[in-house]
Amino acid sequence: MQKLIDDFNAAKAHEQKLSDDFENADRKCTRAKALIEKLGDEEVNWDVSLKKKRADRLNLVGDIVIAAGVIAYLGVFSLEYRLEAIAGWGKLLKSFDILATADFSMKDVLGDGPKIQQWLIDGLPPEDFAIDNAIIMENSERWPLMIDPQMQGNLWVK
Repeated sequence: MQKLIDDFNAAKAHEQKLSDDFENADRKCTRAKALIEKLGDEEVNWDVSLKKKRADRLNLVGDIVIAAGVIAYLGVFSLEYRLEAIAGWGKLLKSFDILATADFSMKDVLGDGPKIQQWLIDGLPPEDFAIDNAIIMENSERWPLMIDPQMQGNLWVK
């Protein structure tokens, strides 16, 4: 009789172990399905990112020429004048069959995300014009001319 009770208890323990293993495998399967679904959604993001990288590579020469022009010549000018000059340079590059991004942005071409975030934390105004000015300062070898009537840039530089 004791042998049957021991066998029964062993069988019960084995059944419990199998039940626990099944529940563990079921949880892992559920997590794996969720991960696969999320990675499937990420495929779309990767595809968009790949297309953008390819377009950026094609526009690299023109974008760098425009960025160099902005750094060398447009630092002291207003936003309107900069945009007008960039549009003119874009047309000139197109006439020479040099590709450039249609909506050129210094932040996209020469910007460094973490560095820009730190600048914003340090007090740089969160405007594209101010960020462009900071990028120009970062990439200039000479002291920049700063016209800063609101003293926002002055506080950031300090």
